[in-house]
Amino acid sequence: MDRVPQDSLRNRLIPTLVVVIVVALLGLFAYAVWSPGDSTSLASGGRINTVGHLIRFENRTAPSFTLRTLDGQQISLEQLRGKTVVLNFWGSWCPPCQEEAPVLRDFAASLDGDTVIIGIDIWDQQDAAQAFIEEHKLSYPNAVDDNGRTTIDYGVGGVPETFIIGPDGTLLGKYNGPIKSVEQLHGFIRELTGAG
Repeated sequence: MDRVPQDSLRNRLIPTLVVVIVVALLGLFAYAVWSPGDSTSLASGGRINTVGHLIRFENRTAPSFTLRTLDGQQISLEQLRGKTVVLNFWGSWCPPCQEEAPVLRDFAASLDGDTVIIGIDIWDQQDAAQAFIEEHKLSYPNAVDDNGRTTIDYGVGGVPETFIIGPDGTLLGKYNGPIKSVEQLHGFIRELTGAG
């Protein structure tokens, strides 16, 4: 029975492993750079929040913003003073945003006038955003953060993220994941505002 010398086996195995690793890394790099399947989210630099949790803020003023809605109206945080504001950052390319859109539509329909919801589309193309709104029949205002300033001011790291702003302009908290039900969102508002 012939035995292969251990040094000979090692001399052949190590270069083979190095070549396999280098080829795999080059393949991953090429996929990340040229992948057509998810180019919007890759180009955006944003991440998708799939599992969320509520984060409470203390003594923070909500950054002001003035944005144009997808139907051409101007909306600002100052216009909404005196109301609780639910500010939802989303992107049409985000699967959890697709899942939560009907929940937010139903939430908007449940409001009594003391609370409003505003959507802010980020890292997206306007055609895709408009199609998203039409597909989900969203009737509440949805604006586009074209220059990214509002996204940066609020510290958004991924979508969906939903902020709760008190009637006095205080930033009360955020939920960095998809809202699962109308009751869940009403619960967050009660918890953060101390109402009811």
